Amino acid sequence: MFSKEDFELPMEKSLKLRVIADEINNCTDVEELRRQLINCAESLMRYQHLLAVVVEDSLKKELERLSPGAVKIIEDS
Repeated sequence: MFSKEDFELPMEKSLKLRVIADEINNCTDVEELRRQLINCAESLMRYQHLLAVVVEDSLKKELERLSPGAVKIIEDS
């Protein structure tokens, strides 16, 4: 499903990540780091959930295309 290149960040995102890493490395406010880490973890969880919803919906559509009625059987079980 994914190629090796899919896991490599584009140059623009790599630069943004570098800027964020520099800000973190220079930050001395532990409370602010904690808040930002919590926000980051929440964002990651939301994106993972959204991706799972999109993938599930995509798989159901493909399954329905291949075998009409199959999605109903899976959802009923």
